[in-house]
Amino acid sequence: MKEMIFKRKRSLILILLFFVTINSVSGEFKAKNVFIVVGDQFRHDESFGDRTHQNVPHLWKDLVPKGSQIVTFYGNPSFMVLVHLATITGSWNDIRRLTPQDFPDKPTIFEYFRKHLGKKKESCYFITSKHEFNYMDFSNHPKYGEDYGAYVEFTREPNNDAELFQKLTAYMKKHHPSLVFVILGGAKSFNKIKRPAEVERYRKQLKEMDKTVYKIWQAIQADEVYKDKTDLFFLNDHGDLMDHEDCDDECKRYVVMVALGPDIKKGYVSENKYRQVNICPTVGAILGFPTPFVDKNAKVMTDILLK
Repeated sequence: MKEMIFKRKRSLILILLFFVTINSVSGEFKAKNVFIVVGDQFRHDESFGDRTHQNVPHLWKDLVPKGSQIVTFYGNPSFMVLVHLATITGSWNDIRRLTPQDFPDKPTIFEYFRKHLGKKKESCYFITSKHEFNYMDFSNHPKYGEDYGAYVEFTREPNNDAELFQKLTAYMKKHHPSLVFVILGGAKSFNKIKRPAEVERYRKQLKEMDKTVYKIWQAIQADEVYKDKTDLFFLNDHGDLMDHEDCDDECKRYVVMVALGPDIKKGYVSENKYRQVNICPTVGAILGFPTPFVDKNAKVMTDILLK
């Protein structure tokens, strides 16, 4: 009898500890959904680093004032091609690999979300127009893996963000996923000194990407399931490419970072030094799931949050 009472008390304590842990992670945030949008080859010097912001009018005028901007958000010039993995794993562990197309060893944000919150595959969505990114929907981690991966879609035509937007909004209407990861691939950066003829074409592509990000936010606000219940993070993958000699080292390190939604401070500018690895634990805090295998320095970006 005493043993049975002890077991019941122990079970009750474990249940209470579970809820305390979840509450401490989530902080009772308002958002029930998070969208992470990455602009591939979205150069800082042609977007936020340009004082006119002529190539990113929607981001600068329509989105930045509604949320927070991190002006000291850095990439790492040593990690370029696979830096997207740092965003969804919260770790630099898988960046330098002999076979880039292998699935990562560290769990992805999709796996954390689905396993710890008991979510179905349809609630977790990854879409990109960059066909080479076909190894990001789950990891090889023994405690997570394919059973907790995201639902994945690619555009039929590579780098076609107009098609991506159509597929994304169709999936949103049908399934209303709570965690969405988007990689836009419609821009192609060039060395402005060696290939000046390509500059204007790139700037047009940047404007189209800016428009697509804004259209995604508009689609979120037009849907009652998402409106006022969704936080959006927009960032680029890295600064200018290492082999481009048309901007300085700082240009190569600076990464654009904007966040907005019900849990994000409005009109706030953060000067704390963050990197891509900070995205995963921050989203975990908002949606209420732990991220136990992120890097030690991958902290939640608390200063941009209202809680």
